[in-house]
Amino acid sequence: MNDLKATKGTMAFLSPSETLAIAAKAKALKAAGENVCAMGAGEPDFDTPANIKEAAKKALDQGVTAYSSNYGDIRLRRAIAEKLERMNHLKVDPTKEIMVTCGGEEAVAAALFALLEKGDEVLIADPSYIPYSSLTKIAEAEPVYVPLDEKNGYCFDLEKLEAAITNKTKLLILCTPGNPTGTMMDEESLRKLAEICCRHDILVLADEAYEQVLYDGNKHISIASLPGMWERTITVQSFSKTYSMCGWRIGYLVAPAELMRIVVRAHQTVAMNACSFGQLGALEALTGPQDSLYAMLAEFDRRRLLLYNGLKELGIPCSRPQAAFYLFPDIGEFGMDSFTFAELLLDKYGVATVPGVEFGKNGENHLRISYATSFEDCQMGLHRIAQCVSDLRKG
Repeated sequence: MNDLKATKGTMAFLSPSETLAIAAKAKALKAAGENVCAMGAGEPDFDTPANIKEAAKKALDQGVTAYSSNYGDIRLRRAIAEKLERMNHLKVDPTKEIMVTCGGEEAVAAALFALLEKGDEVLIADPSYIPYSSLTKIAEAEPVYVPLDEKNGYCFDLEKLEAAITNKTKLLILCTPGNPTGTMMDEESLRKLAEICCRHDILVLADEAYEQVLYDGNKHISIASLPGMWERTITVQSFSKTYSMCGWRIGYLVAPAELMRIVVRAHQTVAMNACSFGQLGALEALTGPQDSLYAMLAEFDRRRLLLYNGLKELGIPCSRPQAAFYLFPDIGEFGMDSFTFAELLLDKYGVATVPGVEFGKNGENHLRISYATSFEDCQMGLHRIAQCVSDLRKG
């Protein structure tokens, strides 16, 4: 019999997630009675709005439990098409240019698995959302990391990006608004980026999960809406962050029919379809009242300003978040790597965060702090971070 411990599959190279390890440790401490401020989560702390849950319950009671089309329930796809035209300035055919997926991450995976070939190069921001690199490697393509820094607002330096393009470059992954930085590209930069992609004939995978979690009057622009970009862009959006539906696993992918015909094959192979009755909850999210969304955004903004201003008063460098629900402060002055700092903050001060290095080498010397937790937790977390900083500065 083979030694199962020695068996290696195609994903054997994947490392355990430090984010999940810290989250598990924080939960264990809480279960043991410790008062932990959980500021590492990448999901809203609000319940899914009641009208959305009721719509899904009704669908379940009505027996909506069979497979849907691989593309998703046509009623939901039509509502998505209306939303895309109204908010993203994209006019799409709901019958063949929208595919409902098991969350945004499955949409990203389906696109990469369907479109990449062995040896292709994929441009990925560093730091950026953790799975991009792993999924690229699973597809046997090569990640090419383009460093981001604070002086450019943690957005692409377009000269550096263009210099990274070779004759093997197949695709660029664009995440704006961004995780872990909470920043976003402005229209002028997006237009210049679009010109580069057109000039070099590069596909773009645009992950827009945080497109509606915006502050300070910022406006999201879908790169697919810019000249020359529709035919080369795969857009991924999600219900998880906007409607606090992370566990529902409902997202969608938008692409021209020629690309969609390829991508849907990957989706139907690994997932078949998104949850049938869950899709009708998503339909209600788009077509029902939006009051809960606006209330959630107002509360996120209140927490954002509390933490941003608090870190600023502590003298910790940090860009003002424009979107999402994260801050990405620079903790380089304390002379320890981000994982060690995050462990210290959790073990001694009871604050759970995510080490910046989890999001790429260029995320080192940073932490991702989430304000997807209560205002009271944000207040307490800020107080404890201040104590940690004071203790470290005293030596």
